[in-house]
Amino acid sequence: MVEKKRIKVEWLIIAILAIVIIVGGFFVFKDKGKTEKVNAQVIDTASLHMNPEQMVLMKKYEMLETAYNTTINEIETVIGDDNVNLSILKENLTQILADIKVEKEKITLGTDSSEKAEDNTQQLEQLLNMSKEVLAERLLEEKNRNEKLTIDNRKLHFNLKKSIDHFEKEKTKNVELNAEVAQIKTQIKNIEQEGSSSQNELKLLQRQKNEIERKLKESDKMIKEQTEQIQDLGDIIRKVNLDCFYYYEKDNPTEEAKIYLTSQGVSEKYVRYFVRSKPDIWVEFKITKDVFDSNLEKVELKLYNSLNIEIYSVSKAVSAENVKIIIPNKNFAPGKYSISLKAGDDDLLLDERYWFKISN
Repeated sequence: MVEKKRIKVEWLIIAILAIVIIVGGFFVFKDKGKTEKVNAQVIDTASLHMNPEQMVLMKKYEMLETAYNTTINEIETVIGDDNVNLSILKENLTQILADIKVEKEKITLGTDSSEKAEDNTQQLEQLLNMSKEVLAERLLEEKNRNEKLTIDNRKLHFNLKKSIDHFEKEKTKNVELNAEVAQIKTQIKNIEQEGSSSQNELKLLQRQKNEIERKLKESDKMIKEQTEQIQDLGDIIRKVNLDCFYYYEKDNPTEEAKIYLTSQGVSEKYVRYFVRSKPDIWVEFKITKDVFDSNLEKVELKLYNSLNIEIYSVSKAVSAENVKIIIPNKNFAPGKYSISLKAGDDDLLLDERYWFKISN
């Protein structure tokens, strides 16, 4: 019973304290409201007693205040996080705007001669005009820079397209050289097996083989250089250069050849090998992670047939700059194919698709 009584007393004390706090807060809020109302009345009363000279000066400052606010708003609509000049200009104008408000308060409330507002409106107007000139110059510079970037970007795309066209032609030439070397090797092998005594014919074929292999070596070197050049251009516009190929007679040191797959197609010899041996398709590309978003973790590759039907897809984690993806040969028939490569919703290839033909 005593315990219940003690709890009731405690709750009563808490309730009384709560009422005191609420009532006290009400009076404080009421007094604060009265103070603000009195201050507003003082300002309104003071403004009613301004002389004609003060009223003219007040009007000038109000017009300047509006003009400065408008200019600041114009800057905010075009300002970029990296545009230091415009940021500094905005800070300066904001400070001047604060000074204008101080001068207006002096006119409204200043009765003492020491608080008399000075007519700085002409100087402030000059500063405003200078600021507008700076703003206009910066906007013109930005416009010219954007136009130049647009033109440069178009040129870059054009040059990149031309480079890729040359690159495809070189890879097609490379495949043809491989075919020539393979053909001569076959002829030499047949002559040696037949035991023909025609040493002159063998020497001639050997010289031809050496010459074609020399051209093939030069072609390999050129393809490597072109790959690097195209990748450098691609990095600028955040695109990648893709290489697509399969190995002819893989793991056979005397016959193995990398057969590039391009939109130009391949010879009948390599089409037959592709159908018969079903080699996997290799896709390689270089992706410079610091050029792309830092959160780039994986890319998605899709393979389409000539009817634009997706026939294979895979997601590949990006753990290094050089990425290799192997597409298992699921009995692909000769024909036209395309590959898409994306990081999220972004296309990583220049033309959205990489096209190649497995036919002559």
